[in-house]
Amino acid sequence: MRAVIFRPRQRHPGGRRRAPAQPAIEVVALVVSTGLLLAVGARFAGRLDGAAGIALAVLAAVSGYVAADLVSGLVHWFCDRFFEDDSALIGPLLIAPFREHHRDPRGMTRHGFLELTGNSALGLVPVLGAASWAPLPPFADAALIAFALAALATNLLHGWAHAERVPAAIAWLQTRRLILGPEAHARHHAPGHRGAYCVTSGWMNGLADSLGVFERLERTLRALGVPATRAS
Repeated sequence: MRAVIFRPRQRHPGGRRRAPAQPAIEVVALVVSTGLLLAVGARFAGRLDGAAGIALAVLAAVSGYVAADLVSGLVHWFCDRFFEDDSALIGPLLIAPFREHHRDPRGMTRHGFLELTGNSALGLVPVLGAASWAPLPPFADAALIAFALAALATNLLHGWAHAERVPAAIAWLQTRRLILGPEAHARHHAPGHRGAYCVTSGWMNGLADSLGVFERLERTLRALGVPATRAS
């Protein structure tokens, strides 16, 4: 997957066109979220103390990474199962990119870095803003830093799981299941299959699917009147 930072506005596979202001919004979101992440990171580094602190930070980082995988599944499931590409506001910003990826699974490998990370950055801004203001304990800071980094990288990791070729370092991580790999993600695209929504590492897919987490949530939201996709 070629590393492209920015592509001009264009019509993507499936007919989707990005709004003219969307790239600018994504740039601002990336800049702001990066600044807030650095602020939280500086606060955490100033309180890191000794081997015990480092061990706690590693445990917190793993917790944040797992949480990011679960959240990626929640977002992916919601965008697959509710609303439409043309739904007001949420459609072009959030729903359409996920639906495009089902029509053309390799489409996201042709998107630039900004398009793949911009929405995630936008979602992280309020979370990181609140965290930079709130007096969180060091464990929470470390978990949040790992969560934010993983969330920003999720669509890149997802795209690599669809790519025909990836850099050797990415392939090494995929084969060791440290990030989402093509074999693990193929279940999500199998005909008639609903599940395997988590796309950061894929670690949470087994648990979420065995417990029927997304099916239970879907029944709840439908009962509350949230509009399900016409394709369901």
